[in-house]
Amino acid sequence: MLKLPFSSLSLGHHTFDFRVNDAFFETFHYDEISNCNIKIKINLEKTERFLKLDFYFDGTYFVPCDRCLDPIEIPVNHEEQLIVNFGNENDFDSEVWTISSKEHELILDNFIYETLVLLRPFSVMHDVEKCNPKMVEKLQNSSNAGASHDSPDPRWDTLKALKDKINKP
Repeated sequence: MLKLPFSSLSLGHHTFDFRVNDAFFETFHYDEISNCNIKIKINLEKTERFLKLDFYFDGTYFVPCDRCLDPIEIPVNHEEQLIVNFGNENDFDSEVWTISSKEHELILDNFIYETLVLLRPFSVMHDVEKCNPKMVEKLQNSSNAGASHDSPDPRWDTLKALKDKINKP
């Protein structure tokens, strides 16, 4: 658990360093990311009314290629900011958190997890020549096996006739 104790800190600027690895993602039962090695530096500014946290993510992790399923290294170099206000009740649902003035530490697991998962590219593929050749061959064979280009499907002829009938002036 990534905890940031703040109540004993004096007003002003403070720096914290964390490291995120595979064990962190295992706690969330998320297996898309592996071989994770990310350093997180947090600059915390503490005032009487709020906390301002500047996060600096730097490192790499691996995700499976969408084509061949072999791992691809993803570089991570990202900055994020979080503002935490002091209030009567805890509220973590908005971009600005509110925590009770009775709290003495921030638990940052969910924030860091969500940030890193959202940094994962939507689509990840090796260049074709770098993909696992056995898997690429299997994909090509399976896509060719299912397509029979010799005889057209007669259902399309019916739909085409209907379309032509509708489009006639």
